Amino acid sequence: MKKIIASFLLLFSISTAFAQDSDTEIKQIQGYIQATSQNEWFDPINKNGTLANGTLYDLAYYILPDNKTFSIIYTVFDKYTLQKVFYYKENQLIACIIEETDANNANKLLHYADYFYKNGVLINAGDENKEFPATEAYLEGMEKLKEFNALNN
Repeated sequence: MKKIIASFLLLFSISTAFAQDSDTEIKQIQGYIQATSQNEWFDPINKNGTLANGTLYDLAYYILPDNKTFSIIYTVFDKYTLQKVFYYKENQLIACIIEETDANNANKLLHYADYFYKNGVLINAGDENKEFPATEAYLEGMEKLKEFNALNN
């Protein structure tokens, strides 16, 4: 019985420590995004187009003075407006915020997800929204960065 209780306490302390670490990491990422957004001057590079199904999209790239990408905003305009904001630090995706709203009422939020990553690993795994899988969001964010870097080389 003592082993069971000791094992439970050990697991609880490990999970609590991990949760505190991930909260700290998320706050650091949020702080970086907020500070960079407030302190840097951006002249976004915009690109718009049409998807194969005729749906319009817009891409906006926000580049830091050292020519590294800070964020990419990808918006698809259809019956529902889908916006994905990817944030980067040192060419690594650190956060992704996804919002889907009613195209006729932008205040009507239909789906939402926010993901934070460290070295490609999802930090806030307990918050994953099944509508927008975190792994797909990560891969898409890295692909958008790769596409942008290829255009500018």
